[in-house]
Amino acid sequence: MLSKKFISALKIIYKKLEKEKINWVLVGSINLALQGIKIRTKDIDILTDKKGAFKINKLFKEYEVEPVKLKWWELKDKKLLEYFGKFKIKGIEVEILANRKLGKEQKFLKRELLSRKFIKFEGMKLPVAPLEEELKVYSQLGREKDLIRIKKIKEALKKKNEP
Repeated sequence: MLSKKFISALKIIYKKLEKEKINWVLVGSINLALQGIKIRTKDIDILTDKKGAFKINKLFKEYEVEPVKLKWWELKDKKLLEYFGKFKIKGIEVEILANRKLGKEQKFLKRELLSRKFIKFEGMKLPVAPLEEELKVYSQLGREKDLIRIKKIKEALKKKNEP
C-alpha cells in the first residue's frame, strides 16, 4: 500500500512524462509495491536512457536535488557507471537512472527498457519492469539488503505461475 505522498508524487511524475517522447520505466521498490509485493518503499526509481535522463532533468528542474550526471557505483567486486540524478517531489526522493554502455564490466547490470509492461493505478497507465527483470537485477547486484526483495519476488512469481 502506497502512502498519499507517494501517490501524489507519482501523479506529478506521470503528468509531466505521459505526453513526452521519453522511454521510461519504474523500477525498484516502487515497482514491486505497484505489482502487489508488500515492501517498504522509500523512494521512486525511474529508469530511462541517456537522452531521457537529461530531458527528465529539465522537466523536473524545480524539484532538483542533484542534477543528472555520470556517477560511479561500487558493488562488491563490480563497478557500475550510470547517469544519475536526484529530485524531491512532495517530500519523496525520486532517482533518475540511465545505463552507460561500457562493455564487459557493465553487462552484468544492463536493465532493459524494452521489457516494460503497463499497469493501471489511480487513473494512470504506469510503465513498470516485469518482476522477472527485477529479480535478475537484484540477484546480480549481490547486496545483502536485497535478499528479502529477492525472496518476495520469487514468492510473487511462484503465486503468479500457479494454476
